Amino acid sequence: MASARPARSDRSSQRNGSIIEAGILASEIIGRLRSLYKKTPPKRELVAVNAVIGEVVLLLRGKANENAVSIRTDLADDLPTTVADRVQIQQVLMNLMLNGIEAMKDTGGVLRVKSQSRENGQIEISVNDTGPGLPMDKANQIFDAFFTTKPQGSGMGLAISKSIVESHGGRIWANGDGALGATFHFTLPAGSA
Repeated sequence: MASARPARSDRSSQRNGSIIEAGILASEIIGRLRSLYKKTPPKRELVAVNAVIGEVVLLLRGKANENAVSIRTDLADDLPTTVADRVQIQQVLMNLMLNGIEAMKDTGGVLRVKSQSRENGQIEISVNDTGPGLPMDKANQIFDAFFTTKPQGSGMGLAISKSIVESHGGRIWANGDGALGATFHFTLPAGSA
């Protein structure tokens, strides 16, 4: 019985550490979003995309579990780095992943996040869900500001994500034609500082 107390303390410390990390990440994201609106230049640095994906997966695992969604990753080995604003890329991933989780909240499902290198010097990241899919003929409109398919949606998440990706020299698009599931893709240029 004496050994159970330290284990609880360790778990409590880990949980508190995760909460603090999530708070710091949320604060950084809010600060970077403010700077995006103020048109201040992003903070560019060498970024390992797979590490960013891992951070966001860890951050959203609890939300996924609450909604009976399992997160699976398929991350390419030896993926090149990119020069990017790390927090802004986290914001794009978080938005796409939260949208996928929300799409499956009534049924549960699987959210897949994949990274791969492209021949044209691009890194491609895709987020796929097994939800109800995109509305027919709306794949181009979903990135427009204030366009939303959600009752409480603001219509800003995908527009902000598009702005961030394009400011990094990449592009973002979605696949879905009214069938089940949706896949969002975005690219970033591979590069070094």
